[in-house]
Amino acid sequence: MSLNFCVLSSGSSGNCSVIWTDKTAILIDLGCSSKYLTENLDILGISPQKLEAVMITHAHMDHISASGFNFIAKNNIPICTHENVLKDISKKYGDKIEKCANITFSKNFELKDLAIESFDVHHKDRNISKTLGFTFFHFLNKRQYKIGYITDTGKICDKIIANLINTNILVIESNYNRMMLEASLRPYDNKAWILSDNGHLSNECAAMAVCKIKKLSTKADSLKYVFLAHISHHNNMQDLALKTAREIFSQNNINDIKLFTAKRKQKSPTIRIK
Repeated sequence: MSLNFCVLSSGSSGNCSVIWTDKTAILIDLGCSSKYLTENLDILGISPQKLEAVMITHAHMDHISASGFNFIAKNNIPICTHENVLKDISKKYGDKIEKCANITFSKNFELKDLAIESFDVHHKDRNISKTLGFTFFHFLNKRQYKIGYITDTGKICDKIIANLINTNILVIESNYNRMMLEASLRPYDNKAWILSDNGHLSNECAAMAVCKIKKLSTKADSLKYVFLAHISHHNNMQDLALKTAREIFSQNNINDIKLFTAKRKQKSPTIRIK
């Protein structure tokens, strides 16, 4: 028996992760192409028939793509999200969503041996009304394990921190380096949105959030694995995100986190808890 997790892709060009147990598997977001999904799931030994659902955080194209729709429609995999996110998706893709089974929820529910909780995060624009974070729970050898997932948010508030306490595996956005963003050729309005409370999270803010979660966690192996996700291709660098996080962890006397960067179009190492 095991609990398994892998980030398949993360970044502005597409986001998707997979959690699987002996009984089931679910995708989180669907921003990759059908071909990419099929190839990488096959490498992991996960057939589309094993996929119970696709959890969607929000309706931006890098989290649910047209090609991703084709993958779930072809394999009869339901979309699972809050009804407001589903409405945002429907506005963008119209009748494509009618070709897929849909499951809506308000907060907490279960998919076989995975318990799932959702919570609001701070990421909105004129095209999306709601963005979700998720926590996933699984009992293994009489112990509960927890995975936290938050890839897009402009700020980390106390409610988000509370939801992520005692996670064993955490995926958190570390989108931009402020100096690189301010020096970029992006339009002023776009920069202002990214920097706002409804935009994205900087390297420093992501690292400080991890420190807060770590200090409030009480269970063994809390934050054993942390993935820095949604790293901007233009306004950040993998090495810079890692360096910033490690420096801030060190300043806070945190030295027991296995830190990874989630990459664009390259799956991460698989975390397997037995």
